[in-house]
Amino acid sequence: MELNIKDLFNVFLMGFRFDCTAIAYFLMIPLLFLLVFSPFNKFKIITVTRKIHQVLFVVLSTLICVVTINYFKEYGDQFNHFLFLALYDDKKAVLNTILVDFHPILNSLIIILTIILGIYIFNYFEKKERIYGLLSKINFKKSNYVIVIIFLFLFVSGIRGSFSSIPALRQYSGVSHDNFLNKTIVNPFRSLRYAIKDFNRLNKVGNKNPYMDDKLFKATFPQDKVTDVVRKTAQGPTIEKPKQIFLIVMESYDSWPLMDKYRPFHFSDNLTAIAKNGTHFSHFLPSGNTTIDSFGAIMTNVPNCGINLSHIGMAGEPFETSIFTQFKKLGYETNFYYGGFLSWENIGDLSKYYGVDRIISGVDGGGETDKGGWGIEDEKLFNLVMKNTDKNKYSLNIILTTSYHAPYTVDLEAKGFPYKSTDDFPAAMKKYYDGAMNLKELGHLWYGDKALGDFVRKAEKEFTGSIFNFTGDHFGRKFINSKPNLYEKSSVAYIMYGKSIPKSLNLTPGSHIDIMPTLIEMIAPKGFEYYSFGESMFTKGKNEGIAFGKMIEGNDLYYFPKDANIEKIDLNTFKEINLKKSNLELKHNKLMALAWYYTMKGNDLKAKKKTVKH
Repeated sequence: MELNIKDLFNVFLMGFRFDCTAIAYFLMIPLLFLLVFSPFNKFKIITVTRKIHQVLFVVLSTLICVVTINYFKEYGDQFNHFLFLALYDDKKAVLNTILVDFHPILNSLIIILTIILGIYIFNYFEKKERIYGLLSKINFKKSNYVIVIIFLFLFVSGIRGSFSSIPALRQYSGVSHDNFLNKTIVNPFRSLRYAIKDFNRLNKVGNKNPYMDDKLFKATFPQDKVTDVVRKTAQGPTIEKPKQIFLIVMESYDSWPLMDKYRPFHFSDNLTAIAKNGTHFSHFLPSGNTTIDSFGAIMTNVPNCGINLSHIGMAGEPFETSIFTQFKKLGYETNFYYGGFLSWENIGDLSKYYGVDRIISGVDGGGETDKGGWGIEDEKLFNLVMKNTDKNKYSLNIILTTSYHAPYTVDLEAKGFPYKSTDDFPAAMKKYYDGAMNLKELGHLWYGDKALGDFVRKAEKEFTGSIFNFTGDHFGRKFINSKPNLYEKSSVAYIMYGKSIPKSLNLTPGSHIDIMPTLIEMIAPKGFEYYSFGESMFTKGKNEGIAFGKMIEGNDLYYFPKDANIEKIDLNTFKEINLKKSNLELKHNKLMALAWYYTMKGNDLKAKKKTVKH
C-alpha cells in the first residue's frame, strides 16, 4: 500500500505523543524534587535525582527497545499478552532458543554501545546553560510563577500525550492505512503495560467476561449448562470406520508453502501431494498463535479465548468436550505422541487429565532432545508412532511435532536438503524472497515436510484401514518475504487423506475446533451424542470458521485486534481493507464468551459465584 506524506506525518506525530507519555514518567520524580527542594536551595539532591533518572531512562529504554524489536521480528507485533506464556513455558528451552536464534552477542553489543552513547549525550549537555540563559531573560512580575505553571501544563500534557481532552490511547493509535506502521506507533513501555492489562483481563479469576456483559450473556445462553449449548447428535457414518486415525499437528506449518505461487520452491512437496490426493481445506484458521493454545483447543475442543490451559491447570472439572473422552466412547484407544518433554506447558499431565490413554514423548525416542531445546527430530517421533501404534486396535493418535522451531538444529545436508544457498532457488521464485527467512529456517520447513511424507508412505502400508489428518499449530511467524498478507500470516491448512476421503480443494471455512466434529460425523453411528463448540467441515451450508481474534466468513478473512481497526482480506483477490466496525465481531465474541465462561467458571450456566481457582 502506498503511503502519502500525511500518513507518515500522522504516524510520527502519534508515535511522538506516546513517546512523550513514557518520558514524562521518568521526569515525574525529578520534577517533584525540583519543585519541593529548589526553594530551600537543595540543588545537589535535585541534581543527583535527575542524573539517576537519566541513567535509568537510557538503560531501561535501550533494553526494552532491543527486546521489542526482537519480539516484533518473531511475532509481527509489539508486546502482547502472549508474552506472558513464557511464564509457563519450558524455561531451559526458551533460554536455549534465545541463545541460539536471537543473536545475544550482537544484541548485547548494541545495548552496551547505545547505553554508553546515551549517557555520553546527557553528560555532554550537563553543563550547557543555553535554556537557563534564555529563561533567565524572562523577567516580569511573577514570571517565576508563570514559568512553573507553563512547565506543569507541559508536563501534564506530556504524560497524557495530548493538549486536548483525548489522551494518547491505544484505541486511537491506528492513524495510518498501513497496519505495520500502526503497530510501531505505541511506545514499548506503553505496549508492555497494555500487554499486562490484556493478560490480566483474560486470565484474572472471577473477572467479568471480557467478551460479553453479564446481562447479554444470560439472555444469549439461557440453558442450564454449557454442554446443553454445544450438544450435538451424529447424522450417521459417511465412511467405513477407520481402524486408526492419525491427527498430525505440525509445528509452525502454515498455509503459504502450499499455495500455488510458492509451490515451485519445493518446501512442501510431500504435503502438497497428499493434499491433491485427499481433501484440502484451505480457508482454515489455527485456534491460537502459540502451540499450547492451538493444541489445547484441538485436545479439549474448547476455543482458545486467550487463556493458557497450563495456567488454569487441573483445578476445575475436565471439559466434557475433550476429543479423548469422546473418541473412547466410539471404541478408540487414544494415544498422544509428542516430540518434546512432557513437562513443557505441563502438556503430559494436561493430556492425562483430559482423558488420553497413552502418552509417548521425546524421552521414549532416546532420552534427550537432539541438541535443541524443544524435541527430538520429527523422523524419530514418527518412528515412535510406527513402533507403538497397534495395528490391531482402533486408535486415535494425535502427533505433535517439534523440529520446525528455533533453534533449528537438524543437520539439513545429511537429510538431503537440495539448496546450498539462496542462489539455488528457482529463478522464477527469487522475486518472492527478500531474506526475511534464512536458509536454515527454510530448510527446517522442508525437513518437517520430508519427515511427514516418509511417515505417511510407511504408515499407509502398515495401517491399511487408516485415515490421516494434517494441520499446523499456528502461523510460523516467519515468511518467505517481509510483506505477508493477512491470509499468509494467519492461515494453516487442514488436510484429510486416506481410505474413502474424497479428492478435492474445499473452500469451506473452519478452524481447529471443527476437526473433532468432522471426524465424529464421518464415523459415528447415527444418534451418537457428543459435545462440540465446532461443526463438521462437511456440514451443508457451513460458512464460517472462528478462531481467537480472527474469523473467516465465506471468502473473507477478518482480524479483530484490541482497540484498533478491523482488518479484512478477500480470499479471492487478496485485497486488504480496514474497517471501523463489523457485525461479525459480535458473532466472534459470542463464541469466545461461551468458551471463556466454560474455561473460567465451569459447565453450570446458572452458577452465581463459582470460579476456577488457580
